[in-house]
Amino acid sequence: MPAILLSYVNAIPVYLAATWATIQYFYEPRLAAAAAAAGAVCLLLRIFLGGIGGKLVRLLVYAGLFALIVTNEQFHLLFPVQAVGWIIAAITIFGLWLPVTILGGIIRRMRTGGRTYRAAAAVPAATGGGQPFDVKRPDKEHKEIMVIMMTDIVGYSARMEKDEAAAYALLKEHNIVMRKAIGTNRGKEIKTIGDAFMVVFENCLDALRCGMAMQAGLYELNKARPVNDQLKIRIGIHRGEVIRTEKDVFGEGVNIAARMESVTEPGGISISADIYNEVKGKIEAGYQSIGQPKMKNIANPPEVFRVHLTHG
Repeated sequence: MPAILLSYVNAIPVYLAATWATIQYFYEPRLAAAAAAAGAVCLLLRIFLGGIGGKLVRLLVYAGLFALIVTNEQFHLLFPVQAVGWIIAAITIFGLWLPVTILGGIIRRMRTGGRTYRAAAAVPAATGGGQPFDVKRPDKEHKEIMVIMMTDIVGYSARMEKDEAAAYALLKEHNIVMRKAIGTNRGKEIKTIGDAFMVVFENCLDALRCGMAMQAGLYELNKARPVNDQLKIRIGIHRGEVIRTEKDVFGEGVNIAARMESVTEPGGISISADIYNEVKGKIEAGYQSIGQPKMKNIANPPEVFRVHLTHG
């Protein structure tokens, strides 16, 4: 932006010369009215129509005004030499373009809160919508120690393949139970990936209480269902370092929580040793160490504890 403003400031002498030439050498009401109309149209286009399309339309308007000037009979009498007439007409157009560009640009930025409009390609499907990827990411990334919970429905893909409508209805029931537990235990839902939830917490006790509330809620939901149609989830909870942005959390801490979820038995909760040390003696449940299971792409996996739940 500063570079653009500087170029405009440097062009002020040229603009003043253009204005002086326009007033000094010719004035014709029809041309003045046409110039005013063209300026108003281009100002509106500058404010409301961005991108290449907006530039092309404005260029056509300026070209039309230029053609109107150089074909005007009075203008021909004032400037019989065609080259001189064209130069004066071009200076006149420039004298109109410069204030329209500056004023329109300022108003446009005020309207959009300083955001820059870019002609962008469609967002890839893998991003799930939202804004296009920009290497100049507006998020302020920072490292942080967080408690991460990852959940997943057991056998959901097979259910979807068998009966998509029934599986989707089940997912909606599942989401209600999950979000109620998250809300009542001070969790923050980061995102859902299909049937999986990523949730973060400020402390270990809230995270485990939330996981237990989730499993208890689904236990109640399953009471009225036959065994082969019950909804079961796996939950992995880990505390570790992550990279946090305004909208996402990622890093090895998230990967470990996901690996822990995958080694959990259906309907169960797995917690890492760090979580266990914080919750033992504070939350009534049974805990059993399963050692350090191998985890893909994790060099030093933590010790994992299974949480034994009692329902009813």
